[in-house]
Amino acid sequence: MKSHQIRHEQSVLLLDMDNTLTDTRAWFADFILQATEEVSTLLKEEHRSFNQLFADVAQSTTLHEYAYVIEAIASKLKKHRSISHRSIERASRGFWQSFHHAHRQIKIYDGVHEVLVSIRKRFPGLRLVILTDSPEWVTMERLALTGLMPLIDGVVAIRTDMPKLRNRGYQRGLKVRHDEIIERMSQIDRRHLQLQMAIPAAYAKPSSAGVELAARRLNAEDKLIIVGDKESKEGLAAENWRQNKADKAKAECSLEQCSIDFIKADWGNYDLDHHRYRELQSHIPSLKAGSAPLDREVRIRSTAASLAQLPELIAEILYGRVQEAIAA
Repeated sequence: MKSHQIRHEQSVLLLDMDNTLTDTRAWFADFILQATEEVSTLLKEEHRSFNQLFADVAQSTTLHEYAYVIEAIASKLKKHRSISHRSIERASRGFWQSFHHAHRQIKIYDGVHEVLVSIRKRFPGLRLVILTDSPEWVTMERLALTGLMPLIDGVVAIRTDMPKLRNRGYQRGLKVRHDEIIERMSQIDRRHLQLQMAIPAAYAKPSSAGVELAARRLNAEDKLIIVGDKESKEGLAAENWRQNKADKAKAECSLEQCSIDFIKADWGNYDLDHHRYRELQSHIPSLKAGSAPLDREVRIRSTAASLAQLPELIAEILYGRVQEAIAA
């Protein structure tokens, strides 16, 4: 049997989104620095402290959750005591509009479409699943905007939960944001997806929960491959999956056969020293956590310096194992 005829219905490729497929880091820094400066001016708050509160809110959701962030920050600041709820709603609407304008400008790395098409042709049956810490609605919109949606078989993203704010004056603004998210999601054709899951923020990487859910729902019994730019996220998620499989047998795949490999997408780290991102790190110290030393070893199967290397690295993992089995 020729290698290109081998099918992989029981294998899954888990792809990180931001800084793996989409060139997000500098885009995110530019958007946040500009948009939060505008909002902090409207709310009469110092920009740096406003961004620190943005980070605090994000700790319970994700840095890429834009839906209710202004209301949550305003509530923490108790801004309704000094300005009207209408003013806060205007600030929230301005932030929302700025996000959607900026989101249309987001780019994918050169060759992403071609590489994903190549992977689909070369490895028939291999399911391609986005495993991201971005909210589901942001992920779906991002896949649609970049034209990647038809090339993906599934999405595991973070669930967006409306904050429970005690002051009832915020409820109108929250409902408007909620309705707009529902409307935007309804416009995206995702009927072909085999898997679509929105999981709690507590299950974000490096938790292995998303890996385990994808493996179970897609009946993965052979190979899991996870690709991402961070050992502290995708790398540790792979380690946690191995540990859970060994200790608790949580993943419903063959414990004797199903395994996971981590490919580090080093092409996504080319702009770690981008000046705007470094400026944002000074506002949001938690952004530096991804570059902090790890407390345990992460096994990296391969490191890809360019996206074009990905198909060969996948072939090494999938076909190397098949050839070993045939030889035995």
